[in-house]
Amino acid sequence: MPSDTRDARPGAPAPPRPKRRRSWSRRAWIAGQIAAGLGLGLVATEYAFRVRDEGAFPHVNFYVADPQLGVRLQPGATMGFRLGTNPRTTIHVNASGYRGSDWPGPQPREIVVVGDSQVFGLGVEDDETFSARLAERTGRPVINAGVPTYGPREYLETARELLATRRPETVVVVLNYVNDPFELERPNSERHAVWDGWAVRRETAPAEVVQFPGRAWLFSRSHAVYALRRWLYALDSDDAGARPLDPGTPSEGGWEDLVHASLRAQAEQAEQAAQHERSRGTSRAQVDRLGKSLADKRAQLRDLEDELEYGEPSELSQRIAAGKPGDIVDDTNAEKSRSVILTAELIRAAVERREAYKKQQRKFARDHAAKLRELQAAAATLVDERETLLAELAASAPRPRPQSVFDAYLAEFKALCDAHGAELVVVALPIDVQVDAGEWAKYGVERGPDMRPSQILLSDLVASAEELRIRGLDATAALRAAQPGAFLDHDIHMTARGHAALAEALAQRLEHPLPPRAPAPGLPRGTRYAPTSAAWAAALPVPLGDTAWATGTAQHLGGWLKLRFAAADDVEPIREIELPAGGSPAAMRMTTATGMTLVTPLAPGEPLTARLYRIDGAGELRIRWEPREGGPQLRAEVVALPGVPARELTFTRPPGILCRCDTCDEMWGEPALDMVCEAAYPGEPDQVCDAVLACVRHDPLFAPECPEGQVHAFASNACFTPCDAENPCARGACTPWHGGAVCVPAV
Repeated sequence: MPSDTRDARPGAPAPPRPKRRRSWSRRAWIAGQIAAGLGLGLVATEYAFRVRDEGAFPHVNFYVADPQLGVRLQPGATMGFRLGTNPRTTIHVNASGYRGSDWPGPQPREIVVVGDSQVFGLGVEDDETFSARLAERTGRPVINAGVPTYGPREYLETARELLATRRPETVVVVLNYVNDPFELERPNSERHAVWDGWAVRRETAPAEVVQFPGRAWLFSRSHAVYALRRWLYALDSDDAGARPLDPGTPSEGGWEDLVHASLRAQAEQAEQAAQHERSRGTSRAQVDRLGKSLADKRAQLRDLEDELEYGEPSELSQRIAAGKPGDIVDDTNAEKSRSVILTAELIRAAVERREAYKKQQRKFARDHAAKLRELQAAAATLVDERETLLAELAASAPRPRPQSVFDAYLAEFKALCDAHGAELVVVALPIDVQVDAGEWAKYGVERGPDMRPSQILLSDLVASAEELRIRGLDATAALRAAQPGAFLDHDIHMTARGHAALAEALAQRLEHPLPPRAPAPGLPRGTRYAPTSAAWAAALPVPLGDTAWATGTAQHLGGWLKLRFAAADDVEPIREIELPAGGSPAAMRMTTATGMTLVTPLAPGEPLTARLYRIDGAGELRIRWEPREGGPQLRAEVVALPGVPARELTFTRPPGILCRCDTCDEMWGEPALDMVCEAAYPGEPDQVCDAVLACVRHDPLFAPECPEGQVHAFASNACFTPCDAENPCARGACTPWHGGAVCVPAV
């Protein structure tokens, strides 16, 4: 029979049990638990790192790529930001892609500020940036268009966009000396790339990345992932050895580059100044050589003139020649002992001698005429060469102007702003260690390099800006006054205190006009400096006319007039001269015991009227010109002015060193320059007389240095203050001169 019973024999093995199948739901539940655990772990890890970081990153993490500017900021983004141990701040990006709240429409008197992370305000709140503080200080709307990573080319392009859309009244460009000088010729598109929302230097960016869902958040917003990446980067850095203090990259410069650039700039300016001084010395030597040659020619002329005047055969011959027929010409015997025949013979001999002398003199004059003309021509040529040299040197003498690496850039930026009717303002922003050497300590540097020489670069930038009629501000002084506390710890960026100081300095700069344009160096075409004493000595004097009121002469040479009023026993000397018509600030008036001299520019054909004052009345000098072949001929006359009220006059001898250097009889020059010129050329009178006299006579090779803010003008060695409509004169009249204008005190 069939058996379905189990084998119950003792020791028999039990039959196998059927296997149970685990449910897929249980597996999924276990996997879910694992995933949840991992997720909770990741969340906890992320939370722990986020708490540690206070929800902040030390870099901006919402960049988007831009083909022209390299990067832009994602509109509407927000993030927490903190650099090291500095306070945490919050960054908001508006709908336009710039820092702060949304912009209203274009507003009157609007200011647009362009720049990099310093303008953007890394390390401060939205309302603590200097753009926000500037708006509070000025009451004007201010647009903060600063973007981290941007450089000079991006500032220009950002301004171009905003000028076209918002039409601001003022554009402020902030040039940051930590890197902008080295980014000038390299656009941001060549320097930075966007990697998961971060802006990284292009040379370190990956060639490609693997995209997957959530990557953007994971690699740009996760604090845990960011910490992991920093840890891996630190390992790589340790393997590569210690990192330098400021490694820099091919795309940006560091403080060492700035020091080297400043030293080069200093060396270039020193060489330019030395070259200018060498040129002046060479020019003075040339003038001296010409002067000595001229003196030699004049000595030869005097010798020749003496020979012509005193070269007669004998004294007796002169006496005979001077006699007339019928005179007693020989006194060897008394008249009573001389016969009439003898007397007649002597008279005949005297006539013959007289005729022979005349013939001899004519022959002497002919023989010497060529030599005389040669010497006179040579002397005139030397005078003309010397005066021409002075004029050419003055017109071409360089006035050293600081050259900035930003010169061409500023010109381009200004042209853009001018085309849109906006004013450009430039801010030169220093590095923290340029402002205060104590900032080296926060980087662990005990004795950092002296950054003071690099200050020349900022000064050059402001000088270049003002040459281009751009208002400039060197922010160094303002930030130095805000120390300590103007900069973040272990970072170059400004604190809220630094931003406030910069805003105040910029607001003050906007309240003050641009300095007036200084006149161009040298002289306008067709004008010359005053002739030298040697040149005046060779010029033909013209009598002032037959007048009893004043005696003297007039000379005209090289576009200059020289009047010499001589004192006489029966005529009161001239004490003062006024030039109501035809005068110049370069006029020189010198009063001496023997008269008065006036030297003033006067073009041929140009009339001049001078009011002359004596103790007993007044007169008028009138310079007129008569047409003549070869050019107009000067005519001068003096007439009394009856009825002109008397005025108190003070006779003053030439001051200081002048009379010790000259006879004081024929002295001319500008006595107001006496002390200035004596200070410029100190020393014993016999050693410095030539220099001092040249200085007071407006010789450009001996011009004294002007105080800061003043310049030479009007072919004069005097110093004048530039002026314009926005910078009126404190005293005197604002007078145009050579592309500018200067204050001319009333005389």
